[in-house]
Formats: sequence, structure tokens, C-alpha cells
Amino acid sequence: MSTENWQLKYDVITDQAKSYGEEALLTLGNGYVGWRGAPVWATYDENHYPALYVAGVFNQTKTPVAGRDVVNEDLVNLPNPQLIKINVNGELLTQEKLSERESTLHFDNGALTEIHQFKVSDGTVTVATTKVVDPIAWRQIALQVQISTDFKAKVQLESLVDTSIINQNVKRYRDFESREFDVDGVDIEAQQVFVKTRQSGINIGLGVDTQVLQQSQLLPKTVDIVEENLVESFTTELLPGVPATLVKNISVITSQDYSEELAPALTELMAETSFEQVRLDSADYWEQVWREADIELVAEDTTMQQLLRMNVFHLRQAAQSNANPSLDVSVGSRGLTGEGYRGHIFWDELFLIPYYAANDPRTARALIQYRIQRLAAAQANAHKEQEAGAMFPWQAGLYGDEQAQVIHLNTVDNTWIPDNSRLQRHVSLAIAYDLWVYTKVTGDESLLNNGGLTMILEIAKFWLNKVELASDDIYDLSGVMGPDEFHEAYPDSNEGGLKNNAYTNVMLAWLLEWILELGDELSAFEAIAFSDDFDELMMEKVSDVAHGLRLERNDEGVFAQYEGYFNLKELDFEAYTEKYGDIHRVDRLLKAEGKSPDDYQVAKQTDLLMLMYNFDSKHVEKLLNQLGYPVEADWLLANTEYYLARTVHGSTTSRPVFAGIDVELGRLDEAEALLSSAIRSDVDDIQGGTTAEGIHTGVMGETLAVVQNKFGGVKLTGDMLEIDPHLPTSWESLHFKQRYQNTLIDIIETHAFISITSDHEMRVEVAGDVYTLMADEPLVVSLEA
Repeated sequence: MSTENWQLKYDVITDQAKSYGEEALLTLGNGYVGWRGAPVWATYDENHYPALYVAGVFNQTKTPVAGRDVVNEDLVNLPNPQLIKINVNGELLTQEKLSERESTLHFDNGALTEIHQFKVSDGTVTVATTKVVDPIAWRQIALQVQISTDFKAKVQLESLVDTSIINQNVKRYRDFESREFDVDGVDIEAQQVFVKTRQSGINIGLGVDTQVLQQSQLLPKTVDIVEENLVESFTTELLPGVPATLVKNISVITSQDYSEELAPALTELMAETSFEQVRLDSADYWEQVWREADIELVAEDTTMQQLLRMNVFHLRQAAQSNANPSLDVSVGSRGLTGEGYRGHIFWDELFLIPYYAANDPRTARALIQYRIQRLAAAQANAHKEQEAGAMFPWQAGLYGDEQAQVIHLNTVDNTWIPDNSRLQRHVSLAIAYDLWVYTKVTGDESLLNNGGLTMILEIAKFWLNKVELASDDIYDLSGVMGPDEFHEAYPDSNEGGLKNNAYTNVMLAWLLEWILELGDELSAFEAIAFSDDFDELMMEKVSDVAHGLRLERNDEGVFAQYEGYFNLKELDFEAYTEKYGDIHRVDRLLKAEGKSPDDYQVAKQTDLLMLMYNFDSKHVEKLLNQLGYPVEADWLLANTEYYLARTVHGSTTSRPVFAGIDVELGRLDEAEALLSSAIRSDVDDIQGGTTAEGIHTGVMGETLAVVQNKFGGVKLTGDMLEIDPHLPTSWESLHFKQRYQNTLIDIIETHAFISITSDHEMRVEVAGDVYTLMADEPLVVSLEA
């Protein structure tokens, strides 16, 4: 086994945003905690950001800015339980003394190992660290630190729970109030620290126990409270080459996930754990993950294999089936790796839940439950803005209310201007889509019967109230934004929102058609609809709108991103590239010039063509026909060429969509090039420092989908499993497993053949022909003429 394909390794000392970004990528997690990969000896500065997050622990703060109170809800950085201060012959080990560094994230067993060497007055000090989280007993994390010198040394060690932490990961947020919790008590005898979030009132308990072993002997320790920090102290002497080993076991519990008194439960947790147990549980968990969810790619670009495993690794840390079914949380756009977007949950679930549904369905179910449980909040959001039904927020956190800002401050002239991002109401369509995917892939209708259908009907009420019937008996939909965030309003308009966004309208047509199908197929539909006051008149309007929403299309067969899009000015991309170089955020460049991206045909990410990610071309064509817009054979090529020429990929989620489209168009080399760029989004930090604020979970889920479901050609949302691979010439073979309706399917693809093995008897369509798979008997289908 090539270890390089099972590791993410850094061996150069970096600083500032680059170091922050590496720490995000080196994060360990288990769906409950996220433990950033900062060194144990580091405290917050411009080069390091230690952080421990617990899913669902948010807090709101209020900051007066330019005469207004700005309220922000943030994922809380908890007290830092990993801090180890190492003093050698009177010298504290710090970044300034660091001479060598090697950090390795091990995908195969979930451990983060680091070796740091420091140059001090008397010689070299080596600090070797292993950190692990427990994916099974998911409230437990642990670390081991081995300290050695090449000279005789007196060493003083302080193992802290640092409670002075405030949220400081994102530079542009640091001017806002960011003290999120108060210390509620420190128990020296029990070695426990309790804090409480200042507004949301969440109680958090951390229990720690540090032991230091030297030459098979435990060193004595003292435990103190210093400025509300719990401090365990040790003193020893080291001989050259004879190390001391520190082991620190950490337990975490909150009132969000435990309803009774925390202290006794924390004491019990502390008694049940050890570094070795956490390491063993981690190794066992990851062995099982890779046995069932590895993606093996033999290709000319050997780094693709490493990055595929990195993406699987991070998604299975962001959420997993041991923890998440017990939690009321979802996955934010940065997971639990940083504070970008304040830890909020966006429509990015659309890029994640299909992966979980096909690989870890219990986790997918748990994430959808997060939305179902916030239906009342979505209804309140709608009522607040005089809308009907349920209006899910663009940015969600603890409560499910809207966390996107209404206005933001223009720091150039210190004036407040509207923030229209919340008009991306398509988030509710993504939530319905996630439930549809889960139901199709797993065959499990229980979520529909237990809140899911009610949620869908309430989402539909919102849209049915929002559409307007025009004089030509076609429905219009106004006041929304599509996925392309560069366009918030019409040129020179004082009102935010656009009319007949094609992505939104087609997705709405899809949702309403699904409701009609459920009305015929789901046995509990009538009773649930009755309880939700979704009557026959409402069902008639469902049918009318599903077949009567307006789209705009030009003579070349290109659908307008929204009504009036073709009237916008063309942008000279070549001139802007020559002037600025990187134009992926050309919106900011235009605004700096006193212009607006609303005036130009330029896209942050694909909008209309996002439909091709959600579905395949046949399904999209069916939806367009349903709306009365039959398409020519070359419609996809014409639309792709038009919009690709106008898209700057200002979001990491853009390139994978175009990669999938290129697969459909048979342009496999172009598709692979886009995939190769997208899959490196975080390791290369292609957006110029944003990885420092956390990984991009959406692009990780997207790239896995492009590999398995576009190149690999596996369709899991039909009435039968379909496989029709399209491997680029530079790929020799692709091997992966997915779950389809309680069946595990093992798929091996080459240019010559496909081999499929399932653990249950089932029918499957391969390259257009239907076969019957017998349990555990491989089916080999030749692809050669």
C-alpha cells in the first residue's frame, strides 16, 4: 500500500493564512467535535489558530457598528483543552524557536501525527505529538506528546484548559464582538471546566486528565486554577535521547446533547476513556469506512487518488452514523474546521446528503431530520416576511431562523447597503431535493411519513403563494436569486430580487411534479395532506404551476439565467484578466471601479446549468418539456458554451458542475481537467486564503459525485440501478462501492469491462442492457465492441 495515497503531509514551516489553511485540512472530527490541526504548544496568533468545535453549539453576539446593532450567530470556539506549555531550561518553546516541522494526517486510521523540532540555547528539543478523536464514543478525544532533547535539561510542563478563547479565526469578523462564553466553574478535584454560552445558554463541560510517564514512572503533578484556566503542572529532568511522554485524555459534553446534569455524566465519561482506547476506536472505525467506502482510482494523475481519499475522510468526519443520529445538527459549509460563514448551514447540504445517502444512509437521515425539526422556524420566517408556508433560511444555525444579514456596511464610505443574499430562496428546493434523493437511494419512506411530507407541502405552499398568474395564463416568479450570487437585482433597481430565474423555476416544477407523484404513490399522502390543510384546490394549483412556469429562451436555444439577462452588457473578460490577473471575484473588482456585476453577463458559478448536477440531461429535458419548452438535440452544448464563457468560478462549487456536464457531452478530457482543478480547491487554496477559514465541504461532496456518478456513470435515483461509465483515457480503472436500497454494490470499471457484485439479488441496467445480479456473484459485462 502506497502510504502517500493515504496521507496528507506537510513538512515546511508556514505562516499566516497558509498555516491556518493547513490546520483546517489537518482537522480531526467525528460529527460531534471538530479539532483543528494546530500544534499543541501554540496559542492564537497570526500563524496558528487552535480550536475545538462541537456541532450545534452556536451563540449570538451584538456589536454596534456605524449607528446600528449588528447581531451575529457563530459556531463557538470552545475552551482550548490541548494547550501544552513546554519550558526547557527556562526557555518556552514557541514558533520563533521552531526549526523543523512534519505534520501527517493519516486517512487509514484517523490519527494526526506531528514532529516539531525547536532550537534552544543548549541544543535541540523534539516534540512528537499524536492526536486522535473517538468516532464510536464520540465525546472523547485524546493526545500523546513525547518530549526529548539532545542535552541534559530541566523541563517544566503545563497542561491547560485555556478559557480565554474568543472567536478569532476569520480576520474580517475580528472587529465584531466575539466573546461567546463565560466560565461557569472550574473543579480542581474532578479536573473539569464548565462554561456557558452568553446568549444561547448552552452549558459545556470539559474533563481532562494528564499523565506524564518517564522511564516507566508516573511523574507527580499539581493542579491549579490560574486566571480561570485549569492547569496541570509537571517538572522533570531529561537526559539526552531519553524522552518523557505526556498523555492527555479529554471528554466533552454539552446541554445540547445531554439533558441531565453535566458534571456526573462528565465524571463517568472521564472514567471510561484512555488514549489507547480512543486510538483503537479510531482505527477500527476507519478500517470499516475504507472497507466499504474507498474509491480506488488508477490514473496518470496519481495525486487524484490521494485527494479522493482526503475528501472521503473529511466528509466522514463532518458527519457520521455513530454520532449524528443522536444530535440535532447538520453540516455547515466549512464543516467543523473553521469559522468561515460563522459555521452556518447553507444549501451545501445538496452536495453532501447524496453522498451520505449512498454511503452512510443513517447519517443522511439525521441531517434531513435537522431540517424537519426546524419546520416551525421556517414557517415563522415566512410569516415574518408576509409569505405563506415554510421559508427556510439561506443561512441557518441553532434555531433555524435567518442568519444572513439584511444589510452590510460599505467600509469605503461607511454607509449601509442592502444584503440580498437571503433571496436565494432555492435553499428550500434543495432541502426537498435532499429528501427526494434520500428516499430514492435508500428506498426508505419513513421520513416522508414522519414530518418529511409535511415539510415538502409547507415548502410548496410558500412557492404556490409566491407565483403570479400573468394575462397569458403563464406563471411568473419574482423576488428571488439563483445560485449565481453575482446577480442580486436588476440594473439601477432599488429592489432586490430577479424574475423567473431558470434554475429556481425548473426546480420548482420538479418539486411540484414530485408532490403529484407522491399523491398517487404514497399511502399516507391523503391523511398527511389533510392534516396540513393541503386540499384539492391546492393540488390543482400544484399541477397548474408544475406545467406553467415561464422561462426565457433566445433564438439560439439558450435559456436566460433569468428574465432580462440577455439585455445585460457583455464584459471584456480578456481585458479584466490582463488588468487584474485573477478575476474569480470580478464582482469585487467591478465594485471597486464603481460598477456593479448586476449590469453584466458574468457569473460567479453556474446557475441554469446547476440543474445538470442535480439530475441528468434526460431528466432536465423532461422537466423543460413539462414546462412547454421542448429542446433541440444540441441544447445542452449551446447552453454550456454560452454560460461557460461567462463564468469566472468565483465559488469552489462551480467547476465540478461543468465537469459533470462535459461528461454528458462526451468531452472527457475537458471534464477531467475541471475535476482536477476542483479537487485541489482546498489543498491549493485556489481562492486565495479562504481555506484558512475552514475546508469547503460542498466541493468535496461534488467531486466525489462527479467521479462516482458522472465518470462512473452510476445512477441511484431511478427505479433500477443504472451503470454506464465514461472513463477518460488517462484513467485505467475505477473501483468503488455504493449502497442502493439496502444493497451494497461493489463496482469495478475499466475501458474493457465492468464488474458488479451485490450482497442481495437485484436487477441492474448496465450500458443499456438489463441483468439480474445474484447475491455475492460478480457480473462481468464487456464494453468492447
